[in-house]
Amino acid sequence: MLDKPLNRTYERIMVAIASLNFLLVLFDLTYIPLRDFWLLGKVRIPLLQRVIYLPQPLQITPLYDPIKGIEPHRTTQAYIETIAKLRQTIAEQGVDAPATQELLAQLRQQSTTMVDTDPFALANKTGTLERIKNLMRLKVFGRRDASAKQSFERFWSPEYINEQNWQAHLSWFEQQIIPLLATNYWRAYGEDGDFINRFGTLDVPFNLLFFGEFLGRTFWLSRQYRGARWRDAMVWRWYDVLLFFPFWWLAPTWAWLRIIPVTIRLDQAGIICLDSLERQASQGLVAAIATDISEVVVLQVLSQLQKAIRRGQLSRWLPSISGVQGSKKTLNDIDELGELAALVGQVVIYRVLPQLRPEVETLVAYSVDQVLRQAPPYRQLLEIPSLQALPIHWRQSLAREISDRLFLLLEQASKNQGNPPREGALLVSQLAQKFGQTLSAELQEEQIGKVIQELLVMWLEEVKISFVRQTHLEGIERVLEETRALQESLEQVQLKKS
Repeated sequence: MLDKPLNRTYERIMVAIASLNFLLVLFDLTYIPLRDFWLLGKVRIPLLQRVIYLPQPLQITPLYDPIKGIEPHRTTQAYIETIAKLRQTIAEQGVDAPATQELLAQLRQQSTTMVDTDPFALANKTGTLERIKNLMRLKVFGRRDASAKQSFERFWSPEYINEQNWQAHLSWFEQQIIPLLATNYWRAYGEDGDFINRFGTLDVPFNLLFFGEFLGRTFWLSRQYRGARWRDAMVWRWYDVLLFFPFWWLAPTWAWLRIIPVTIRLDQAGIICLDSLERQASQGLVAAIATDISEVVVLQVLSQLQKAIRRGQLSRWLPSISGVQGSKKTLNDIDELGELAALVGQVVIYRVLPQLRPEVETLVAYSVDQVLRQAPPYRQLLEIPSLQALPIHWRQSLAREISDRLFLLLEQASKNQGNPPREGALLVSQLAQKFGQTLSAELQEEQIGKVIQELLVMWLEEVKISFVRQTHLEGIERVLEETRALQESLEQVQLKKS
């Protein structure tokens, strides 16, 4: 891949900007689910039923709510403001003042409206409303199966908020309920029917920067490599497109894909190293498909050979008598199988037979003895006890002489293959040539051909079974590890040479 880095300092500056943009993207994607944390500074763990408070040096929600089109919900915001007025009125005029009674009646009405209309639904916080109702039930009646409306009615009644305990009740409500009410919000819709999202105002500057950098880098690469066009360089740096693609406009939920170019740039800048990860990923991918591919290829080849043999292609591959004599046409005017048969004959006569000299002498001696036994004088000599050793001596001498002559001819023929042959060597050469022609002709006999075909088909079937079994026993990972070790050895050798 064409990914030659530029100056290391420049690369690190750009990857820092890309990382900042990616963190901003992650913050935007997680802002709505984590808004309660950014608003209240606490995280509630449902399974443990515990709340962890994390102090925030800066209030995030007043700054980022306008980006997401978030506004305080009118119903819950009016409810919070009414409670603030109630505390101020009681402190100034007392619990029995007409203004206080009016505010309590207003809170009872607002509570009923909140329970009936569920203003938390738009923010997908209906569960928050259920938590508020459960807290009110436990506070007023001490059980969860009580009526939520009756709980609010009683809590905001003059009898419950009296001169003695109104501060304790209001303090509890402000600590437990108002933070939950504050998490509710109203989010405006745009003309396209989706929620308003102004993240583009933050992302566009990054988009423009990386778009200009993409054009400049690819143009530079097209000048660094001969034969590489500007378009080719753009294709090679395809992952940089994710840095300036307007996800905020076309596909907001896919903006996390910018992790791809950020990770690659971190590796190119030398901040992280992905060599081992790349090696493991490629090895895992290759191991997943290499076994199946190798089995399919090898079994396909062997199956095609079996089919060809069953169709009688073997007889076509074998040289015919006419082909041996020179009338068969081939691509390179060479009868390869005929030459192979002749080579087999030469190997048998010139190489194999000389190594079988003791066995040949024994066979010749036996043959001479069988021939001589047919002559009456020879049989008569064997019957005379004092002359029995003489025929044996004649037989061994004659067999040795015949063997010596035969192997001398073979030796002379082997030494004079490139020279004009003598008469004996010529006879041996003719014998080798005749052997090859006869072998080719006999192999084309119908019965012999069928036997050869059956044996080859069965042998190929055994090869297929053995190959599959061996592949699954050893595993392709072993082959990949050996390949990886060889590559590392070559790299070390090249480093030593350099």
